[in-house]
Amino acid sequence: MRKSPSSIVSRTGAAIVGGYVLANCMAFALAAALPLHQIDATLMAMQLTYLFYAVAAIWAFAANRARTAWLGLVAPSGIALLIWALLRFV
Repeated sequence: MRKSPSSIVSRTGAAIVGGYVLANCMAFALAAALPLHQIDATLMAMQLTYLFYAVAAIWAFAANRARTAWLGLVAPSGIALLIWALLRFV
């Protein structure tokens, strides 16, 4: 199945921008959730961002529609930020 040029541009944006946002939100949540010293938790979370970014880029192009790709990146980012806020401020 061929994808339209606008779908490819949207998926590329989702992979680059959405993947970056998701990786950073997951780093925030993991750094707050890991039961390690603050420095160690931060370093571990930052190292895992490479995995999250790669998975996000794969997801952006594997999804059936561009809208699904964006939703699949925005929803987990929001959940990760919610977890971070709950762990950090409550």
